[in-house]
Amino acid sequence: MRDLVYDVVDLLEILFLEPFRYLDEMKEIPFARKQFSNWLFSILGSLSISTGMSLLTPPYTIASVGFLIFGFFANLIVMRFFPFILCVVLDFYAQRKGRAAKVTTLLSFARHSVLLFALFAPLALIMVSSGVYGRGYGLLLLFIMILLYAIFVGRGVKYIYDLKDRDAFQFTYYSLMITAGFPILFNIYTATTILQSLSGSF
Repeated sequence: MRDLVYDVVDLLEILFLEPFRYLDEMKEIPFARKQFSNWLFSILGSLSISTGMSLLTPPYTIASVGFLIFGFFANLIVMRFFPFILCVVLDFYAQRKGRAAKVTTLLSFARHSVLLFALFAPLALIMVSSGVYGRGYGLLLLFIMILLYAIFVGRGVKYIYDLKDRDAFQFTYYSLMITAGFPILFNIYTATTILQSLSGSF
């Protein structure tokens, strides 16, 4: 158990503080090599977004539970497919710069980085405690977190593909804009937020 805790802490340190270590040291962390790890991070991020959105859209009724569950599964689908599409587009841009394809490595990094969204519910709770709530604020918070996620992924892109800062972040934000346009992601997330916002009406 202690080794697992050390592995998780080391992985988080690499993801958010020292991404330049990812290529060399990720294989040395047993927890990071397991598919279970990025699934766990996706589940935590999805649950946090669904819970946070529910907190920001009072009043809370028994129907809120159903929408919370639906929102969790919808967000989980997005959490799994969004990094995949983003990384495919990013890898395409990187290869145009003459870099070797490393989409598998980048996908692993991006899927681990979704743990950032686990902060959504705690931040939403702080907002509600301060008297700030509403679907609009929830979407604003989500937008800010997506931008932060793009920054962390951009840092990973820089070291994984050995790119300049400008190219790495330019590719990341171009890819983010392209990915956000996919109808399936828009429809899933729009349905989730609308249903959750209507939960107080039932």
